[in-house]
Parts: sequence; C-alpha cells; structure tokens
Amino acid sequence: MAWRWVLAAILAMSSLSLLGSAYNEFTSDTLINNVVQDPITGRLYVGTVNALYQLDQSLHPEAHTSTGPKLDNRQCTPPVTSCEEAVETDNHNKLLLIHPSKDTLIVCGSLYRGICSLRNLSNVEQLLYFSDSKGEKSYVASAEESVSVVGVMSYYFSKDRENFTVFLVAKGYGSHDSTKLISTRILQVHHDWVLFDSIIEASAVQSNPFTLRYLHDFRHVFKDEGFVYFLFSRTLGAQDSGTKNFTFISRMCENDHNYYSYTELQLNCSMGNKYNKVQAAYVALPGEALARNMSSSGRYGPVGAQDKVVFVVFSSDDDSSSSAVCMYPLRAINQRLVEIIGACYSTKGQINKTSAVYSPYSSKSDELCKIENEKGMVTKQKCGAEFLPSPLASRAEFALATDPVFTKKGLMTAVAVAVETEHAVAFLGTTLGE
Repeated sequence: MAWRWVLAAILAMSSLSLLGSAYNEFTSDTLINNVVQDPITGRLYVGTVNALYQLDQSLHPEAHTSTGPKLDNRQCTPPVTSCEEAVETDNHNKLLLIHPSKDTLIVCGSLYRGICSLRNLSNVEQLLYFSDSKGEKSYVASAEESVSVVGVMSYYFSKDRENFTVFLVAKGYGSHDSTKLISTRILQVHHDWVLFDSIIEASAVQSNPFTLRYLHDFRHVFKDEGFVYFLFSRTLGAQDSGTKNFTFISRMCENDHNYYSYTELQLNCSMGNKYNKVQAAYVALPGEALARNMSSSGRYGPVGAQDKVVFVVFSSDDDSSSSAVCMYPLRAINQRLVEIIGACYSTKGQINKTSAVYSPYSSKSDELCKIENEKGMVTKQKCGAEFLPSPLASRAEFALATDPVFTKKGLMTAVAVAVETEHAVAFLGTTLGE
C-alpha cells in the first residue's frame, strides 16, 4: 500500500543527503491507515487496523498497543455492553493528531461511532482518556472504513475570552456518524462541554442536507497565515449533474469560530478537468529551481522560493487507469479567493459581468450577493461576519486551472515533497505500493 511507501519517504526526506545508503523499513501486520510525525522529537505514530505504533526517527518501534478488534456494531449506540448485535469488529484508525503542549496523542478510530481517545505521546501504550458514555456529541470520526477524515489543531476563544485548545475535523458522510461536515472539538472539560464535544452548533456548514447528497471526500487540511484550508472532492448535488466529482479547496479564517468566512474554490487539473478527483496533497516550498521554472512558464504567476505550493495528486472519473500531479501556488489560490469574495462584497457576485459565486448547499436561486459595498470591504472584513453570505463557492468558470506536471498509469494516492540543493523532489506512491 501507498502508506508503507510514505513511511520510507518520510525517513528519506529527513536525510536526503544520504542518498545511496540503505533505508530502514517498518512493516505492519495490518493495513496502515494514518501516519503523523512529531515535529519536536521526530517520532512517528502509525495508526493501523487494530493497532497503534510509536517509532523513532529511524523507523524502529518504541511502543505498540492493540486497538481492536472489539465488540461493536454500527447499529449499536455506545456503550455497547447491552447491545445484542455487537460482534468482534475491526478498528480502523481514522485520525491521528499531536497535542504537543500536553504531550498527548489524539487517536480516533472507527469503533463506537468514531469516538476518540488520548494517549501519552512518549508512550502510546499509556491510555490517558477514553469514554464511550458521553453520547452523540462525542462522536468525532466515522464508523465506516470508506469515509475519509482529516483534522488539524487549532484554538477557540470563548465569549469570556478564555482560550481553549481544540481541533477542527472534516469528514464525509457515514450513515451512523455525526452529520457535521466540519466540527470544532474541545480537548478539556468546561461547564457543559465534555472532552471531544462539538462546540459550534450554529454554522450553515454543518447543515444535514450536505452529507449524503454531495458525497464529500476530504483528503487534506492545513493552516497558513491565519487561515485553515480543506482539500476535498464532492459532487455538485444537482439532479442533472450525476455523481461526477469536482475538487475544491475551501478556506476560512482560523479565528472565525462560526465559519462565516468559509469559501470554496474549484481546482481543475488540466484545462478539460480530466483529472477531477483529489487523492492526496502536500504543501511545501518549491525551492529556487522549481520556483524559477513556475514563474517563467507564465502559468502560475510570480512564484518565489519561499512561496508555498500545494502539490495535489488527482485521479480521473473518466479514466480509472490514469492519475496526475498538479501544482497550485498558495498565493494564486488566495488571490482567486479574494477575487471571489470581493465580487460578492462589491459587485453583486459578478466578475466582468459574469456570475462568479453561488451558495453551494442551497436549492434557492435567489440572488446571493445583493448589496454593493465599498471596494475595500474584502480587506476590512476578510472573515465575512454578517457582511458576507455563507457558505460561498466559486462557479466552474472561475476555477483555478492548471496543467498536470506529471501523469502516470495507475492510481497515485500519496505525495510528499522535499527541497534538496534548491531543487524540489517529489515522492509519489500508488495503490500497488510503488
């Protein structure tokens, strides 16, 4: 599988100067679901089906704990002790996140409706917290193997200006899961909040109609310069559009705890959008050589060696035997998002007299951006608040499009990028483990 390859790539990126020497390899007895690295210690944490591993920087095992199989059933409501349908069920790791200030590892699996636990970052065999009796508000991940889940650490300021550590979670539809597309999860008990409680309830981005109709498939999440970005594919939801997937990157302000600034931008890989479904993504600096080539090509705008680039692996709904890599400078993504948001603020949602925005999860055909504000509103109110309809999405005509820089027969499902001697080196993994 591609994850096994990614483990080798992580080690390779930490020691590219040792090219030509033998690399260690870690092998799991079961399918590897997730890998995360502690940026401080360099340790790796590997979530697999029914197990969790802690490795040192050289991929040598330091600790290991079993996470399944355990008695459960998707039909059962936790705790399952009195559920007659409970059977021995595999536990697929759905999410791993590092909480370094508390020396804890957040571990979310597929058992018990996607409930999470906390483990010791220095020794994953030590369970610090787990509860299956807090009800639906503590269901974080998904009970279904095919539903992808992504998450990122963040913060939350309460009305009393108390600062809480939280993590943001985005996930697709699962028939027995929490129906929230995006949620904010707290990591401590506070008043009526329990550990892993979803503490935002008013957002339109959490509306139930999203879930089954649009087939969201989240693949990556990252933060940069006060924004949170989600990369995912979804259908358009309209009856006449079928189940064709389109790839989007959405952005919202990290301090926008109500998600008012949530805006989606369509990403096209090839001018005809042949490669339409994101499989994996990685954000990295391009290095001098690639930045120079991107700038001189005229396709990406000016790109510097210190400008982050989003490297995305795509598959094709029309050709399952082929996949591709496309590159999107983060600066270009932000510029297009500003254009989209600015159009809603100042020109009634139009760019060059063409409608540029729509409400992605609404069946209403009403005019979305009715008020013409001053031109500078997109700078003054970049996080929307009451001034901006939410959520917003770019129309297909204003997608950010580029051509593939690499195509390959077969399905690529992993990407990582490192810079060595000012050249970007991409590591790509396939479903066959290549």
